[in-house]
Amino acid sequence: MSTEKRAAPNVAQVKFERDVLSDSQSFTALNILKNAISKCQDNTIVALTENDYEQLIVLLGELTDVVREDENHFFAPLMEFVVVLIEKYDHAHNPELAARIQKDRVQSASNTENDLVVR
Repeated sequence: MSTEKRAAPNVAQVKFERDVLSDSQSFTALNILKNAISKCQDNTIVALTENDYEQLIVLLGELTDVVREDENHFFAPLMEFVVVLIEKYDHAHNPELAARIQKDRVQSASNTENDLVVR
């Protein structure tokens, strides 16, 4: 999945500071997520719209810049959740891409497993 920066129409931009946790940053990010996963009366999650998807892509890019490889970063769980939402949208709207991503993950896991066995 690409996390390249790109402008999305009608998307709220979230600029995260690298080392300082800002309440306004957290609030903005959580509002984007709240809007993306609004619930119906029967508590099912509404399907993401294209605008929700675009907002999540931008948010993921900003989170990636901040979290980087730090699995213990405050925003790491938020980043993982955004990835799950994006993948769900991709699976629903781009089944060929989803199948290719799954195949690549299986291949990567197999390669990692083989590396561990060989050593």
